[in-house]
Amino acid sequence: MNNQKSDMSRASIFSAIKNATPTITKDAETIQQEALEILKESEFARPKLSSDDATEALVLRIEAGLVIGTSCEKISALDDLPASVNQFLGKYSLPQELKVQGIDRLQKLNWQGISTDIDIQKDNTVGLCWAEYGIAETGSFVVHSSTEMPILLNFLPLYLIAVIPKSKILHYMDDYALIANEIAKKGETPRNMCLISGVSGTTDIEGVLVQGAHGPEILHIIILEDQ
Repeated sequence: MNNQKSDMSRASIFSAIKNATPTITKDAETIQQEALEILKESEFARPKLSSDDATEALVLRIEAGLVIGTSCEKISALDDLPASVNQFLGKYSLPQELKVQGIDRLQKLNWQGISTDIDIQKDNTVGLCWAEYGIAETGSFVVHSSTEMPILLNFLPLYLIAVIPKSKILHYMDDYALIANEIAKKGETPRNMCLISGVSGTTDIEGVLVQGAHGPEILHIIILEDQ
């Protein structure tokens, strides 16, 4: 008896799925045209930024406190980065040590007095990464995983510093979506494409906001002017 009811329920479910199947068919060109019309509407749905300049809009969003746990600054040249990092370490009374992403442009800088290869699995560590893009709309930065970019560098340290070239700061999230689509067309999509928008936060515990529940507690963005 139970098997009979089960068979009837299964038949009812499959019948409902079949009846819900769309019966209207359209050719690919018509569907593509409709999609383009919808995309035109999205332009008007974009939020207004604080500035027409993407870099300035990103900075203003962060300074307004709209990106949790995040601060930012600008430097005029990459050679100025070690000094900025040293100031950051001093601000939080941290030892002069961090984990610098293993790419030549960062490794070849003059890090005199600062250790650049600490174990980020230890407590209270600092990580430094190079961002692929910045996004003014959300105050985000983007990292792509690779042999030179271990994703855990962005999530294990308590403190994270991200360097974003000014030329790579986009206005809107969908600007990056178009770039990601082009990367996919070339068959070069990395295993991870991470968009990091401030530090994580939760109020699950007695309604108290806890920052850094999943990843860094403090995020600092350095915008590089000459790139």
